Amino acid sequence: MWFWCGWSIGGGIRGEVGMKRRPRRDLLSDVNDSEDEDGNAGNLGIARSSVTKRCESINTMASFLWWIVGFYWVVSGGEFLLHSAPRLYWLAVIFLAFDVFFAIFCVVLACLIGIALCCCLPCIIAILYAVAGQEGASEADLSILPKYRFRISSNEGKPSVGAGRMVPVEASSGYLANERILLPEDAECCICLSPYEDGAELHTLPCNHHFHSTCIVKWLKMNATCPLCKYNILKGNEQV
Repeated sequence: MWFWCGWSIGGGIRGEVGMKRRPRRDLLSDVNDSEDEDGNAGNLGIARSSVTKRCESINTMASFLWWIVGFYWVVSGGEFLLHSAPRLYWLAVIFLAFDVFFAIFCVVLACLIGIALCCCLPCIIAILYAVAGQEGASEADLSILPKYRFRISSNEGKPSVGAGRMVPVEASSGYLANERILLPEDAECCICLSPYEDGAELHTLPCNHHFHSTCIVKWLKMNATCPLCKYNILKGNEQV
């Protein structure tokens, strides 16, 4: 009796578990079917778009060739068409005239845009420099920067690039900086990426970074920040 009850209860539990498992399998199958349908739809859309692009390119080429053929027919057999079908002839001439005018207009417009860019680009650059000059450093700000002259360390006749000394040069403000020693890996300008040669004029910023005088002056006139650490020489703070 107890065995029969246990067997029936176990069978009922297995039946319920089986019924609970079936919907999960059905759900997984539905998900797989939907993914397959989405994949098929995506492939079909890609195939249609490729076919559409091919048809568009073929249509463009056919239209261009037909335009050339029609233009040749109108020009070569114009007198016969003018007598036999004058309305059709003048309609074709009008359409061809519109096409020729539009083509010439596009070419002339492209040439004018190119000429305008070549002529007006210096003015645009000057305006941009003027606008950027409001955020850049002035001549007075640049004049107080410490100025140096790079001297190569005489070491067994090696070429005049590499490690050396930054010898201070008296600036217009009368300020004289201290001499600095540079290692070979530091003896180059990070703006032009060129090593310092003997006698090169250098400028240092308040953040102790050094550059070629010509390079850093051009940089600071457009943007009054250090190229390396973004130190602002006007505000005296770092932007990063």
